Amino acid sequence: MLSKEKRIRQKFLQADFNDDVMFGMAMSKAKFCKRLLQSVLPEFDFQQIKVVVPKQSPSSDLTQVGCIDLLCIPKIGDRFNVKLQLVAERNLALRSRYYHAMMIEEMLATDEDYRNLRDTYVIFLGAFDWSHAINHYQMMSEHGDDILEDGTHTIILNAKSNWDEADAELRGVFQLILKEEATYGYLGPKVANDIARIKQSELGGEKYMALTDEFWQDIRDEGRQEGKAEERRELVPLLVKILADNGKQPAEIMAYLEAKLGLRVQEAEEYYQLAITEA
Repeated sequence: MLSKEKRIRQKFLQADFNDDVMFGMAMSKAKFCKRLLQSVLPEFDFQQIKVVVPKQSPSSDLTQVGCIDLLCIPKIGDRFNVKLQLVAERNLALRSRYYHAMMIEEMLATDEDYRNLRDTYVIFLGAFDWSHAINHYQMMSEHGDDILEDGTHTIILNAKSNWDEADAELRGVFQLILKEEATYGYLGPKVANDIARIKQSELGGEKYMALTDEFWQDIRDEGRQEGKAEERRELVPLLVKILADNGKQPAEIMAYLEAKLGLRVQEAEEYYQLAITEA
């Protein structure tokens, strides 16, 4: 029977654009995110953009699946949450509502004026039985075509639709979703090449494992059991390094180890020193 680590490594070798972790690793590059958003929303200027993958973000919990797959923030401050959604659930609209709420909640500080809210976009990318390649939804009045202009936008990108309304960049991405060779535009072929490069890299394999939730689940579930000291000695320093690389300060890292892994203060300090020594 394969160990959890070996199963994840096997999954890494088979991963493509439709793998959640690989999608995040490849599309977190600003140049790729820009091109995708520009293709879908050409009226925007995405030249200056910040891309956040929450599982790598210092403000997020690495051991939990977040509501955001890929958060793109242009200079104006609007939020664009790009979701790889390969299962067309009937509750897709409710999922969109939840994602909007999460982005809005995180956007404002406590007691900050709600007028500082920026627009939020939830973009589902998948192969759905939807009518158009690009489906853009906003809240409208029951009486006429008046848009509420509350700043929430839901966009469903459908690789199974007629591609006539999609430009070359989006068509290339659709090819990746359909597990075809990407031949259209710049984005699809470049992302495919980047994924191939990641899979040939030892560092890419380590990063993939570190971003896979079931890997850290083992540390939480097994780290508290007796007889796991050797395993923890190998895995916890890797977690420390990831947290440090993402901006966590020493005190924050040790507090994280205590809260999430159930380590005593002395144990957390020892693992932190071990990680620094091995770095």
